[in-house]
Amino acid sequence: MKNEFWNKVLKGLNWFLHSYIWLFIIFIACDIITKQCVVRNMTEGQSITLIKSWDSAKPFLAITYSVNTNAAFSFGVGSALANRIFYSIIAFLGFGIIVGIYVWKFKKLNGVVKACLMLIATGALGNLIDRLFYNPAFLKSAENGVVDFIDFAVIWPFIFNIADSCVVIGVIILMIYLIVDEVKLAKAKRNAEIEEHKGRILSKEEQSRLEGEGAADEDLDEEEDMHGVDGE
Repeated sequence: MKNEFWNKVLKGLNWFLHSYIWLFIIFIACDIITKQCVVRNMTEGQSITLIKSWDSAKPFLAITYSVNTNAAFSFGVGSALANRIFYSIIAFLGFGIIVGIYVWKFKKLNGVVKACLMLIATGALGNLIDRLFYNPAFLKSAENGVVDFIDFAVIWPFIFNIADSCVVIGVIILMIYLIVDEVKLAKAKRNAEIEEHKGRILSKEEQSRLEGEGAADEDLDEEEDMHGVDGE
């Protein structure tokens, strides 16, 4: 009974490891915790330089508290309320679609695709939590929005968060994987066609070679017969 119990435990842990759900749990926790720390310990607009840059006016990396009422890259569709409703619906639908694909195609997906889907799901849910549950009083801001704080001011004009990073990294890796996989499939298909074509050609060549060898053998037999007659 004990062995059976531990076998089930190990089987469950193995499934959990290869499901990459742990990746989602880790990054969604990091996203929530870091945002909470920023909101509770900083005021909107406050910036703390972590790494200085060659430009004295802009740090290379800073923690800058910003409340983004728009979407990624500050793209908005109207008022703060309209943005909140619109992007909450988009994030909710996106999260639902990703989870649906993950569950429906789970057995057919490899590790890379599962990891990418979990990263994208992290980004969708992480920012959705901000829009739904963080009110202006908690954010110490005039409006509701998404908490951004990662600021590479000297090389990037936009402030972002861990959820944003997960979406971008997940999409980039997934696109690269799909492109490479498509190239591999096309190359394998082409090689298979070449091999099949070569097989047909080789068969003809082999047949010609065998026919040529047969003719040469007949000529050799005739020569031997002629030599035999001359010898007699």
